[in-house]
Amino acid sequence: MRNILILEPFREKHINLIKSAAKEDFTITQISGDYDEKELKDALKKAEIVIGQPPISFLQNPEINCPKLKLIQMTWAGTDQYTRSDLQFPKESVSLANASGTYGIIMSQFVVGMILSLMLNFKDYHIQQQQRVWDRRGPIQSLDHAKVLIYGAGDIGSAIAKRLSGFDAYIIGVCRNTDKQRAFFNELCSLDDAESYLPVADVVIGCIPNSDETNGYMNYRRLKAMKKGAIVVNVGRGNFIDGIALDELLSNGHLWGAALDVTNPEPLPKEHLLWSNPRCMITPHASGTAFEHLQATENLLCEIVCENISRYCNCEKIKNKIY
Repeated sequence: MRNILILEPFREKHINLIKSAAKEDFTITQISGDYDEKELKDALKKAEIVIGQPPISFLQNPEINCPKLKLIQMTWAGTDQYTRSDLQFPKESVSLANASGTYGIIMSQFVVGMILSLMLNFKDYHIQQQQRVWDRRGPIQSLDHAKVLIYGAGDIGSAIAKRLSGFDAYIIGVCRNTDKQRAFFNELCSLDDAESYLPVADVVIGCIPNSDETNGYMNYRRLKAMKKGAIVVNVGRGNFIDGIALDELLSNGHLWGAALDVTNPEPLPKEHLLWSNPRCMITPHASGTAFEHLQATENLLCEIVCENISRYCNCEKIKNKIY
């Protein structure tokens, strides 16, 4: 019997939808939470489709460790744990698809909330409330007609641009294919050309996938090149920004504030200077969570999973295919 292995805590209604998408050709095995390594290895040997993120070490020697595996349907948008140049994903025998299209709606709201919290001093007011202090904090900033540079113009970056367009912001998107039209962006530029926009951008947002080019991209020199009083937000990959350089440029007042939902490393060590920097907001990689956080996101994820399982069963082109 053909098997689908699910490594995430999908709700029962979603499991039933996945079963329906697979028709009667597949049995379902679900392993989530704290699972035994041997249990997972044994399950992988039987699985034709995996929904989730199996450790890449378990995918080595596929003819032995996962001889029946044909498709990994990720539940995340980021794929670098499989696509980094130093890794060996068995793409000759296994297809890989991500969950692009799932997280843009909620992550874009998260980003707007972060920006407004920094611009309007909400963090300071929260501290004052705890101290029972009544004091107006100023100055403040506005998103109205702000220039925003977004590194990454895919699903998440486009969703952020859509939200910010409601503030009449001028939005520049950084992407590989600048010839492709993308809604809600006023301009598009390549990564090589993006640096020229740093001195004029009021807000810089990182939501770009990890790559050799983006690893450590926002170093001291580029952070220093940003407009004085600018805000930087990162919801992509933690290694996009040099945390030590960021702390220095926040502390000396060059940058207004920073909001980090991703850090390098994760979790951020307790002794890291950014924890105590009053100009920095830190959240625990929470902007794109699905399971047990927002059912609407779970529903979107289930739609993508079911569509690709149906496509696979019907020998159709897989959506969001990486390999």
